[in-house]
Amino acid sequence: MTNTMVNAPHSSTLAIPSLSPPECANTASSTASSASSPRRLSQTITDIVTGSNPNTTRSRSGSSPRSPSPTHVEIQTPKKLSIEFEGGTHIIVRPNRIIRGVVHLKTPQPIQASQIRIRFRAEEVATAKVKEYGLENKIERIDQSITTYFDVSTKVWGTEPSAYLMSPWEVIEPGEHQYPFALKFPNVNFPPSTDDPVGFSIHYIWSAHLDAPSFNPGARSKEYIMPYRPIVCAPPTKEWEFTQTTYQADKKTPIANVKAKLPRRAFCPDEDVDMELHVDSIPTDLVVTNVHFTLNKCCTGQIQIQRGLARKSKVRKIIGGSLPVGGNGGSIRLPVKFHVPTRLVSPSFLSRHIRVHYEMVFTIQFTSHGGLLKSTPSCEFSIPIGITNLPHNHLLHIPNLTSVQSYLQSKESPIFFDPFLDEPPSQSSIPSELWGPLTAALTTPPITSPPNYFSLSDLPSQFIQRDREERTIFTSRLIKPGMAQELGDPIAIVSENKDCEW
Repeated sequence: MTNTMVNAPHSSTLAIPSLSPPECANTASSTASSASSPRRLSQTITDIVTGSNPNTTRSRSGSSPRSPSPTHVEIQTPKKLSIEFEGGTHIIVRPNRIIRGVVHLKTPQPIQASQIRIRFRAEEVATAKVKEYGLENKIERIDQSITTYFDVSTKVWGTEPSAYLMSPWEVIEPGEHQYPFALKFPNVNFPPSTDDPVGFSIHYIWSAHLDAPSFNPGARSKEYIMPYRPIVCAPPTKEWEFTQTTYQADKKTPIANVKAKLPRRAFCPDEDVDMELHVDSIPTDLVVTNVHFTLNKCCTGQIQIQRGLARKSKVRKIIGGSLPVGGNGGSIRLPVKFHVPTRLVSPSFLSRHIRVHYEMVFTIQFTSHGGLLKSTPSCEFSIPIGITNLPHNHLLHIPNLTSVQSYLQSKESPIFFDPFLDEPPSQSSIPSELWGPLTAALTTPPITSPPNYFSLSDLPSQFIQRDREERTIFTSRLIKPGMAQELGDPIAIVSENKDCEW
């Protein structure tokens, strides 16, 4: 029995567990859907660049289900592969977390297969539509870079493949079959999931695969997009002030000195913010009549292309409001209180192609009470705000938090292990530099044994230590003007500099 998998909220205030075993070890069992869902924008963009078949379905948690046509199911996919996850329908991947589930196979007829495996990978996609230089704007080009941070898989049924021996295959009888799996995410912070700005995304993707005999075409499930959130702790609590002289629209005439007092530097989703705003007008004939504020999530994507650096930005308003303003002589002190929501709020971060930061933007309107003509000048200023998902005073409540590493330094990747174990086998007792020689010794047949008599060591995959490897694929494609409208207008080249670093 399967249930539709619902997308976990973008938010992610980190629930603080007790000092008991890891949060996912005792998660209640539930199932996830195998129904197809509407195509995601990032996959549509990838298809445009690579020329992939647009009928390939790729599901995201929480999307509205869309069933494939009966003809497609009957002729092309008589067997149905899906993944069902334990832990309910709101699973969020975090460092050091264990994810469990089953690969579900439903077949109305016997099928030949060499193995069934499950795959988990992380991809950052950067896409830019630009006008081709020197062609009178009659041709546009789409450049795309796809970076895979990790790509791991394991068999849940069948025979481990070998470089020197063709894998045998067996018959899977008609009916419904379930194959359990378990994965431990490393204690490493990767960039969080995102889909902003348009053309840029970071996704953590699951899929199941059935390998047919002797490299014949097999079958695969749809792709399950599971949100990932790193564990980011706020800095020590300390009050700080932001001061600025603001100017009128001409950027030359000073209008007011503003100061904001904040209780700390960073906040978490589902927290209350209590700050104070001071406004002192510089012209003596001005009074403050209105103050409006917004909390903005600012997303910037950039990609290095042949001509330089292409960049796209998006500002998403999270919350907003107006402050009550009483009588004043141009100077006023206003309390600012609001609640940080959980929806659309994830930690501030910087990745290869994407930057996400937050700011408080204040718009202050004045009225001149002197002179013959009444005027209503205004000014605007912004305050940087940090967003994390763990308050500083909960730093010691998360096991192994202080040993979390960055993906920029760590070579660890997620590990599939025996689903009947509570945890993957510990490797801490053997130095990392010995794992390579040890693995080679265990998997290499004895040289002195006769070829027909030695037995090969059957080393479980969880005992084979492999370093995480990143790979990047860059593609470029010419299109006619007006195509790929989901990417919006062509991106302007912001710099001829070849340096793509932030």
